[in-house]
Amino acid sequence: MNEVKKEKPASAGKTYSDVTIENLPNSEIEITGEIPVEIAETYRSKAISNIKKGLELPGFRKGNVPDEMVMSHIGETELMKEIAEEALGKTYADIVTDNKLDVVGRPQVTITKLAPKNPVGFKIKSAIFPTIELPDYKKIAKEESKKGKKEEIVISDEDVDKELKRLQQMMTPPPTEVDTTKEGTKDAPDSGKTTVGAPEINDEFAQTIGAFKDLKDLKEKMKEQMKMEREQKEAEKKRIALADAVISKSKLDVPNLFIEGEIEQMIASFTDRVTKAGMKMDDYLKQVGKTMEDLKKEWKPDAEKRAKLQLIFNEIAKKENLTPSPEKLAREITHIQEHYPEANKESVAVYVTAQMTNDMVFNLLEGKKTETETTENEEEHVHDENCDHDH
Repeated sequence: MNEVKKEKPASAGKTYSDVTIENLPNSEIEITGEIPVEIAETYRSKAISNIKKGLELPGFRKGNVPDEMVMSHIGETELMKEIAEEALGKTYADIVTDNKLDVVGRPQVTITKLAPKNPVGFKIKSAIFPTIELPDYKKIAKEESKKGKKEEIVISDEDVDKELKRLQQMMTPPPTEVDTTKEGTKDAPDSGKTTVGAPEINDEFAQTIGAFKDLKDLKEKMKEQMKMEREQKEAEKKRIALADAVISKSKLDVPNLFIEGEIEQMIASFTDRVTKAGMKMDDYLKQVGKTMEDLKKEWKPDAEKRAKLQLIFNEIAKKENLTPSPEKLAREITHIQEHYPEANKESVAVYVTAQMTNDMVFNLLEGKKTETETTENEEEHVHDENCDHDH
């Protein structure tokens, strides 16, 4: 059953009356109530002024229409709509403050009653920050670390040779058209094409690929890079398993607002990749026979999981006092903006903060030093050195 909280009728000067706050699924609330007549009337002059700014009548410049002519032109009902919009901003803020509501995002406002010399009825639907019940995440992390045998990653010579052959194929020119009617081409293949041979895998091949001394140097560097990539994949797999375990044992109700935000980020990221591949998003959707709504529906489960993870990790970070250093945060934001100058700075800051916070939480769960611990240890070391100097 949804919990319903009712307010007493407003006392003199209060910006709302007869307020009811109902808890809805997905960490949302619905507020219903009224704005008293005497409160609504205090916004009349401001409402007329707002309407006047955009009103232009014959014989008057925009913004200079007399108030009485404004009223005769728009009518009392239109004025009441403007009054309601003006008053609700303050009323909503007061309800949130008085009831200590931890709201997030933009509320959905509906006017339910609007008549001259009567209270303004309203209904406001808003997301609230969810209550998060964390499990024993450190215990879960220890249990996850014991799963699976830790095997050393070895890159064989055969692995390197296979990758070299793949590079060789990429560097092999495609077959070229030849004119078989010209003299001297009677022995040309019937296909009308001739193939230039694949480049030989040797020292020259290695130097063509990059700044490598010879083939031996290329193979050594490839082995190192391939090992690093496999280690990163293994580490990522373990982190995903750890995150899934913590999520499955946490209790929270994710607001749709958070899920929709994750979906928007996923769409932006995917659109960027499609564009970089030299294709328009509309063309891609036509090619795969899907709409944007289809993609959103497909991605929703993953978006919900991502939203849960971020909320849970933020709660763990708060509990463990894990905060990214302002200097490192500023450097990373600047770095991303250099590569994506058109990106919104606030959005970049939110993204970078989330990524750095997640990394710190993962480090904590994996038993690694977090940035906060490292900073504290460095400060203690400096303090000890200073004490030694004093003595």
